[in-house]
Formats: sequence, structure tokens, C-alpha cells
Amino acid sequence: MNETWLGTIAFIGLLITAVAAWFYMLGGRSGKWRRRFIGSLIGATAIWVLALLLGVFNFLLLLIYPFYIGLYVLGYGSDIPIIKVVKRSIIVVASLATALLFCFLYGGNCWLVLPLSAFIGAGSVWLGVKNPIQAPVEEFFVCLLLTEINLLYPFAVALSKG
Repeated sequence: MNETWLGTIAFIGLLITAVAAWFYMLGGRSGKWRRRFIGSLIGATAIWVLALLLGVFNFLLLLIYPFYIGLYVLGYGSDIPIIKVVKRSIIVVASLATALLFCFLYGGNCWLVLPLSAFIGAGSVWLGVKNPIQAPVEEFFVCLLLTEINLLYPFAVALSKG
């Protein structure tokens, strides 16, 4: 597979994930179903599309959708900082479930991406608790951070398979 096509596949995944993050933000304003079910389906679809385009799709990857529903459904607001940290950490665990699915299903380079996923998850908790930007923007980028990192896994699998 040539390098330009690989970069284009990554771009396609990023575009799909950005649309999912937009639905995540919309559901934070009104119509929670947009976030919970449409956004999560679009986010999972990004990974499925990449896996298909890279030739590494496995039907067990369909389990990503329930993980993403958890990621997009779980509440994270509170006025008490420790409760914010706990709730947002649960969301990170839902995101890491996707990472672990790849690790257990494919192994190899996926395990090398996992620490980065955990680091970005921790960063998303910090961003969400500190709220240094307006809520709609923060929601968009927290969702993007937690789902964008999962786009690396199909590429890690493809590299492992040669």
C-alpha cells in the first residue's frame, strides 16, 4: 500500500471522527440521543472503515459500538472536583476498552499504542476537570481526543501484519 493512500486513509478516519465529535457536542446542548447513539455509531464507524480499508477488519471489532455508547452516554458533570475526576475516568475506561480489544485481538504493535491511549485519556480528564475553554469546545475536543487515538490501532495491526 503506498504512502499517499495510507495518509489518505488516516485523513478519512479523522474526518469521520470529527463528525462524531460534533454530534457529541450537539448532544451536550440538547437531544442527548444525538450524542449517545448517532455520535457513538459514527465514531465506531471510523474505526471500522479504517480496518476495512487496511484489510484488517475482524467481526469482533463490532464490539466497539457498545464501548463507544458507554463513552458517549456516561455523565461527567459535577460541581465537586473529585466526582468530576471519577466520572471522567470512567469515560476514559470506556475508550480504553476499544484499545484493549485491539490489544487482545491482534497483539503486536497495538500494545505499543496502549500507553499513549492511557496518557491521552489522563489528559482528557485534566482538560475536562479544569475546563480552560468553553464547554461546547471542550466537549468536542475531549471526544476527539478519546476517539481519535483509537484510529491508530488499525494502522498498528496493519504494520504488524506486514
